[in-house]
Amino acid sequence: MARIRTIKPDFPHSESMGRVSRDARLLFILLWTVADDAGRLRGNSRMLASLLFPYDDDARRLIDKWIEELVHEKSIVVYQVDGHTYVQICNWLIHQKIDKPSASKIPPPEENSSLVARIREDSPNGREDSSEEWKGRERKGEEGKGKEKRREESSTFGLRQMLETCPGLTEQEAKDYQAVRKAKKAGNVSETAWRAIEKESIKAGIAFDEAVRKCIARNWVGFEADWLKPPPTQAKPGGAVDFREKRKAEEDAIWEQYMKPDQAQQVGDFIEGEFTSGQ
Repeated sequence: MARIRTIKPDFPHSESMGRVSRDARLLFILLWTVADDAGRLRGNSRMLASLLFPYDDDARRLIDKWIEELVHEKSIVVYQVDGHTYVQICNWLIHQKIDKPSASKIPPPEENSSLVARIREDSPNGREDSSEEWKGRERKGEEGKGKEKRREESSTFGLRQMLETCPGLTEQEAKDYQAVRKAKKAGNVSETAWRAIEKESIKAGIAFDEAVRKCIARNWVGFEADWLKPPPTQAKPGGAVDFREKRKAEEDAIWEQYMKPDQAQQVGDFIEGEFTSGQ
């Protein structure tokens, strides 16, 4: 079922989107409209061509190329489970904010899933390898698969995602913030921690990139709006009292008391009596 999705204003400035063709860019956006709330959808290319490009006769012929462009930029993953082809949109929650997500009926890509795009990429003649050839290659790389998967997971939110979600930040500043976290032994930047800085910057009334710069300048691994508030006035050491201020406050209180309308005459009589007695 098609869904209403949103496009961020900084999408056209994404470097990864700048490296793909305009048709691949359009395909990427159109995939959002048919993806479920987990960013997954059925990946049969002929079905997608007829569903997303109903008026373009050449879409069936060209869509595989567009898909490969998006896979190469790690914008999507194309995989197979039990003989069915599916697509997972990478960094889905960066592109879309889902308030009440529905559970996905599509299986996620798993370690034993066949990566369709990788088969096409490795094939020297542009066609998919036979299942026996792929199984042989898969067995050959089995030992390093665990390490490779951990590396992919650890880099799912890295420098590229930081720059895409915070357009005002330079690449050097993003690296500097990563260095601050590394020096503090805080680990890699997670999407949750990054979004928390963005949320607190809104509360503080400053730009997202400005909040990150303050983290760099002050060696903060995170950011909270309250940290920018001026400190409360401190009491004087030893509980010392400024007697001049205390006396002034007492005089002001007495003056306000005697300046009440019903006591104005009493003040006048008091002043007149003092003046007479002094003569």
